[in-house]
Amino acid sequence: MHVLITAVGARTEHWTDLFNSLCARPDVRLTVLASDVSPATRRELDRLGQRHANFHSQVLPHRLGEARTGHMASIMVRGGPPLSPPPDVVHIIGEAAYLSTWQVLRTRRRHWPAVPTTLYAAQNVVTRFPMPFPLLEQYAYREVDMILPITPAARQVLRVKGYRGAATDIPLGVDTTTFRPRAEAGTVRTFTVGFVGRFEPHKGVLDLLRAAELADCDVLLVGDGSLTADIERAARCRPGRIRRHHWAGHAELPDLLTQMSVLALPALEIVQRNVLPWIGIPLREQFGRVLIEAMACGVPVVGSDVGEIPYVIGDAGLVFPAGDPAALADRLIKLRACPETTRDLAAAGLHRATTEFAWDRIADRLVQIWRQLHERSMSVPIPARAGQQVRDNAGRKVVA
Repeated sequence: MHVLITAVGARTEHWTDLFNSLCARPDVRLTVLASDVSPATRRELDRLGQRHANFHSQVLPHRLGEARTGHMASIMVRGGPPLSPPPDVVHIIGEAAYLSTWQVLRTRRRHWPAVPTTLYAAQNVVTRFPMPFPLLEQYAYREVDMILPITPAARQVLRVKGYRGAATDIPLGVDTTTFRPRAEAGTVRTFTVGFVGRFEPHKGVLDLLRAAELADCDVLLVGDGSLTADIERAARCRPGRIRRHHWAGHAELPDLLTQMSVLALPALEIVQRNVLPWIGIPLREQFGRVLIEAMACGVPVVGSDVGEIPYVIGDAGLVFPAGDPAALADRLIKLRACPETTRDLAAAGLHRATTEFAWDRIADRLVQIWRQLHERSMSVPIPARAGQQVRDNAGRKVVA
């Protein structure tokens, strides 16, 4: 089965582990078309091509990029010839309202009208975009065969916005061969709360620093962002208690997670104005992938009650009210005072990560969905528009 996946934006680098899991299946041939991606993504796509004979990728140029507008919805791809042979299934990593999603659906309708299409969805807030994005969104709802929301909240947003088609929840995943418990896990000498991500106000980093001070515990921060200067000032006030590490890739991150007694994600809800200044877009944590990475390493997790953090944590961690450093400090003190609770949460998190969020398991579910859609498409003729020349499911040319 030939699967075409399209993806845009710097965050595409987080999908390469899924691509690797898909390519481990000998009955899958995978083509990835990407655009406006990071240098790290380009390097990883090249490595996948060297590792797997059934993987091919191409980074397409773009007319309009995320850097100019601040939002992936505005990315427009330039070029991209039709594939030969054509795909059996198309999967779009991008929301329904994206310009790039509209481009892919238009290409599919023109060249492969019988090919089933699935679409990723992560929006967990009902957002009303300016024109023409609502029109693109409704067009996508009509064109795709199935949407794959990453959380139940994302599925509910689809229904509120008018999507009535098939939907199956498919979460984000973690590479459990890379993110796994280390022999030295649990040997952290001083109780240390960790954070991995962008040092930005909506991530709650300053709340974490205040909570760590209240709980009198050490801090390990991994990442970078606009609050770096604030973090450095806090470190000077608590010498030797706050450590900061630069951005870490997959190879480094598991070892850094192992240095944490607990990982915290104290995210806040904010209003974003990066499309048009007079249009506010509520921003809530859509998943919190670092939570499942920590769980897979056997590190207990604590998160705020914002967005999908409680859903991802489930019963495998502790949740506190967002914006309440004292409540976060209380959770940290509880874990430090009760090692048995800490061990129980670490075990529950590891089980949750490996049984519900492992990329290998998610890849199995995706292949099963795509194969069913492909088999159904082979048995159901696709009607053509008047005068349009297309090929039927047997490959014969048909003029409507």
